[in-house]
Amino acid sequence: MELSGLYQDMGAFRAPSLRNVAVTAPYMHDGSIATLEEVIDVIADGGRNVTTGVNAGDGRLNPYKSKLVVALALSAQDKSDLIAFLKALTDHEFLGNPLQSDPFQSP
Repeated sequence: MELSGLYQDMGAFRAPSLRNVAVTAPYMHDGSIATLEEVIDVIADGGRNVTTGVNAGDGRLNPYKSKLVVALALSAQDKSDLIAFLKALTDHEFLGNPLQSDPFQSP
């Protein structure tokens, strides 16, 4: 909304690529989740319910949440399989290639 000025864009953000997602913690748009397992749990619940603190509230009921974000019935095996898939998107050759390293990093 800040960029577009459109009320319907409140809370919207652009999702990044899943490439190397297993090594890009913390997760979520605000960096508030430490592990992929926690992310899967929040998504499967249809959002986050924060019960205490300054950010307390039931995000599952947020009127600005996309209607595409709904609770999912995932078994423990489903979650395990999903984590394995996400970890398979890690490109270890790319990550270990010095030609792809930070050019501003001190030697």
